[in-house]
Amino acid sequence: MSNICVLDEKTASKIAAGEVIERPAGVLKELLENAIDAGATAVHITIENAGRTLLRVNDNGQGMDEEDLKLSVLRHATSKIRTFNDLTSLQTFGFRGEALYSVAAVSRMRLTSCPAGGAGSCLETEGGKVIAQMPAPTIQGTTVEIRDLFFNVPARLKFLKSDAYERACLLKVIEESALANLQVGYHVLINGREVYNLPAQADFSQASVLARAREILGPEVADSLVYGSCAQMGLHLFITPADKLVGLRDFQYCFVNRRPVDCKTIQQAIYKAYQNARPKDRHPAFLMYLTLSPADFDVNIHPQKRDIRFVHEHDVFNFIMREAGNTIFNNGSVIAVSAPEPKTETPVEKPQPVLPPITPPQEIAENLTPMQIYARTYGYLSPKYAQQKKFPVTADFQAPVFELRETEDPLPYVADNEEKQEPAPATSPSQSQPPQPDAPSWYSGPYRYIGQLHKSYLLFENPQGLVLIDQHAAQERVLFEKYMDAFEKHQVITQPLMFPVHVDLTPSNAQALLSWGAWLKNAGFEIEPFSPRTVLVRTMPHNVRLKEDDMKAFILSLAEVAGDPTKTTDALKRRIIALLACKRAVKAHDALSAGEADALLENMKKCKDGMHCPHGRPCVAQLTIKEADKLFGR
Repeated sequence: MSNICVLDEKTASKIAAGEVIERPAGVLKELLENAIDAGATAVHITIENAGRTLLRVNDNGQGMDEEDLKLSVLRHATSKIRTFNDLTSLQTFGFRGEALYSVAAVSRMRLTSCPAGGAGSCLETEGGKVIAQMPAPTIQGTTVEIRDLFFNVPARLKFLKSDAYERACLLKVIEESALANLQVGYHVLINGREVYNLPAQADFSQASVLARAREILGPEVADSLVYGSCAQMGLHLFITPADKLVGLRDFQYCFVNRRPVDCKTIQQAIYKAYQNARPKDRHPAFLMYLTLSPADFDVNIHPQKRDIRFVHEHDVFNFIMREAGNTIFNNGSVIAVSAPEPKTETPVEKPQPVLPPITPPQEIAENLTPMQIYARTYGYLSPKYAQQKKFPVTADFQAPVFELRETEDPLPYVADNEEKQEPAPATSPSQSQPPQPDAPSWYSGPYRYIGQLHKSYLLFENPQGLVLIDQHAAQERVLFEKYMDAFEKHQVITQPLMFPVHVDLTPSNAQALLSWGAWLKNAGFEIEPFSPRTVLVRTMPHNVRLKEDDMKAFILSLAEVAGDPTKTTDALKRRIIALLACKRAVKAHDALSAGEADALLENMKKCKDGMHCPHGRPCVAQLTIKEADKLFGR
């Protein structure tokens, strides 16, 4: 008896649909590609319930007659190719003839279309089966209405994520399509609210690209882009110079023949072009447009056609790296687009407002140290100093302490008229403490503090030799474990912000961040939508004090992590706490006293992993006496 059987058409159609349609965003991508292939110059998109309930795309393209409408929902029915060899000269997005067939198989679909000068017709399907045909108004174009997506595949419906996350994916598809197809206008409604209304651009030019980029990436990013082009490969590149890098990878778009693609070859070439001018935590924003012969690359290696393979990968890598480097470092001007664009040969960089420095009143500033001026300016003073100067102090007021001191015994307060006494090396607390049986394996005391190297590394002497501690990485680890412990025990105390912090994001990033809203609230951050591209931060954890700019940078980093579908709740939790620890930790080039260095060493000893920062970098290095002897040939 044979073990092989031919699947029935119903089962085969659902499996085929799974290759193309994983979520509502996959449906929208296919429908937009069909509309653009049909020559549409205006697309209206309506989304309800993150695409689960309704996803409607209306275009003003060439439309289909009644016969073509019937054929469009059949498998492998396409107007794009006739033979396999046509793939080497393909100029359209869709070509397999599986999009409408796959969508129809897992939804209730209504197709309405009318060609120029012809009669309109309508076709309704349910689960891939045609259930009705009827005439329709003679309005040129096509409307595809998808309702109850995955109604007959409950397992796939179950694995969809939150509405906010699915909306983020839908908006990402729209943003990519809009940046690739400037000649098309996009109008987007989500749950009855307008998110995008992008007019069609007259042509493909620097001004047109940047005008569209301002609407999607935001003015700050778009106005920082510099432009380069090359006739080879039809390259047009808009990219941030080395001094305008951003904190997110989300502003990176590559289009090959107007098709948005994810290409490691191109991304690595771009990063390589910055050489050593890019800090590890900063990333380029770029829009890259390539025009190649269809025979030079293959898009048919993935069901969603996101990945492509170049025939000459090495040549493409070197070309992109060279041209990107020339654009980044040889283009001294920053392109700025405004309406109307000034007719000048050298664009003038947008002036930045200069805020006057905050200074305290003269009678207060006379006898204050710089730290006290800063403290008074921002509204707090130590109780002792306040009593001397007759400033009111509330009963629950806490004196500010150096951020490093996360121990139970902070260093004693030093009055203004007292000279700070540095402890002598011979009486360093770490030296006098005997080795403890419960100390971690890396801890080999007693330790004697020697000093700082370049105000970045703490130097200790121990019986084995010289110990170097990266002060920033070490305190990152201390704070990371402290915050993680509070989070695990549900002891995160939140504090409301007097004025909510406004953070501007792309609509897709905003939705991705809001998809984690309930979880972030438990972590101490209450975030709510303000507009399609702006979120408000109303609270932060009580033990975290971030300035407004640091808060915005932190939220932008969160948006990047939240938008990554490979991140789990645990991964997001770890990233958030690591970011908080990094922002709060003492930085390189900050001066530390001997007492503060000893306090940090004691805190490191209590950590579960005192050897590494939350990002995996080492905190401690040991140079033994034997290794030192070898350096001097002894």
